[in-house]
Amino acid sequence: MKKLRRAGIKVGLTMTAMWMGLATTAAALPGQSVDEVAAWMQAHPTLRAEPRERLSLRRSDTPARRYTFHASVIGPGTGTGSPGDSLLRNSRQPVMVRSEKFTLVDMVNGVSVTRLEDALRSLYGAEVYADYRRSQSALIYSSSRPEDWGTQRAAQAQISEGNLYGYLIEVIPDADGTLSTGSVIVMLKEDTPSLAEALRNREAGRGLERALEDSPAARPSLEQLLQTR
Repeated sequence: MKKLRRAGIKVGLTMTAMWMGLATTAAALPGQSVDEVAAWMQAHPTLRAEPRERLSLRRSDTPARRYTFHASVIGPGTGTGSPGDSLLRNSRQPVMVRSEKFTLVDMVNGVSVTRLEDALRSLYGAEVYADYRRSQSALIYSSSRPEDWGTQRAAQAQISEGNLYGYLIEVIPDADGTLSTGSVIVMLKEDTPSLAEALRNREAGRGLERALEDSPAARPSLEQLLQTR
């Protein structure tokens, strides 16, 4: 019983840090080795990864409030996922993490851009947060269906490039327009252009490039993306 109680307190503390944006200090970021990032995830007072969780973890205090964190050795502009164990074992050089993504789900209080920014600061500290705040927008887009653009159902996302890293921030509405899911990706700065280009090519392949380039009213503006809901 005491063990279960301690586990419950531990989850509650990490969730509180994530929801409330309690500041911590970053020690591992994209560009560092898999081992360094895994060790950082285990030592981080918010993440507190177990050894078996390696580069991915899930946390929840209730089914309606949860978050995930995943570090990837593949840049977000080239694909998703991590290499197989054989690649990690046989590589002569330390395998580098290229991106880290966290996702918040809160069906009780909702997930705004402001909350995602606070979570970014709580995970990575003041220096990375300041770099994000100074970053320049590289692409604003919607991953939703064209018929949802301009409505409350449209997902809204922005890719930006800072002096240190690249960032992707996205809010994903429920069917009724309520924002209860959002995510942030921190990536190597050099991967930012390739991700923006990959997204442009995807939209072109779907026949949506004209709407993206010529119809700004049909896609979310920067002001819409950054508004707090």
